[in-house]
Formats: sequence, structure tokens, C-alpha cells
Amino acid sequence: SKCDKATARLLASALVEAGVNLWFDEWSLRPGESIIGGIENGLADCDVFVLVGSQHAEQSNWVSTELRAAIIRRVGDKALRLVPVFPDETPLPVPIAEYKGFNLSSVPDLRRVAGEIAGISNLRDIAQMLQRRLHEFAESELAPDNPIRIVVCPECAFKNLSIERSYDHYS
Repeated sequence: SKCDKATARLLASALVEAGVNLWFDEWSLRPGESIIGGIENGLADCDVFVLVGSQHAEQSNWVSTELRAAIIRRVGDKALRLVPVFPDETPLPVPIAEYKGFNLSSVPDLRRVAGEIAGISNLRDIAQMLQRRLHEFAESELAPDNPIRIVVCPECAFKNLSIERSYDHYS
């Protein structure tokens, strides 16, 4: 719900910090793109659906539509995890009540919540996941015929590095 956007934004930021690749409407949709199409693509590609629920969300047609779409997908794909996250004491909707989730009034640490959703238990896991995401991102930015797959500064992530090859003609 738009009323819960600040909580959703903070949770999304914590998930990104934990190395999770996520679809979030504010970050994923550009002006002129279809909201419904974006939501459909986000749901089709996800492994985890996080519902930020509240009294406001219960009254939102968008939230109930997204939840129904996620539940329909879950019926056909048992690997899809549904994770309810509630910032208040609103009871869980019946279709998602059986799934383990988080009540933010009792668990205020969004980084811990994000870590549990991502399956990360320590700083080493976070560093490894971030490193993998950095390499995936760098590879997606390079031309497929580039023989050197990753050309990114490991300290600042600057990606406009030049590739120069030189040969020792004396050996």
C-alpha cells in the first residue's frame, strides 16, 4: 500500500544490502512502462514474494491483486516462498496466515529480517553474496565477445576501465 511505502522502501534497501536482487516498483519501473506488466514480470521471475501488510494493505485493491497472483503462482510452484511482513498488529490474511513471517512491532531490526529472508547468517555470507552480485552485474554490462569478462575496479566499482594487452616480443 502507498501508506506502507516507507516501510517497504526500508525493507527493500535492507534486502539489497544483503545482496538480494529484487523487484520494487519505485526502482524497477521507468516512466511510461506498464505498472501491471511490471508487476506481472516481477512476480513471474521471483523466488520469494514479500508481502508488506497492514490495515492499509488490507484495504488496497493493488495489494490484494498482487497477493492473489502470488498465491496462484505458489500453487504451481512450490519453491516460491511467501513471506508476510507486518509493521503493525493487523491479523494475517487467511491465504497467507500459514507462512512464517515477521511482525515488525516485535522485530524492529530490518537488517535481521532481510538477512533471514535472504538466508544469510553472518557477515562472510553477506560479503560472498555481494561479491557474486557484483560479478553478475559487471558481466551483464560487458559485450559478449569481450575475452576479459570482468573489468571493474574492486575498490570503487568504476566500470570504464580500459583493457590493454601487451606482448613481450623478446621471449
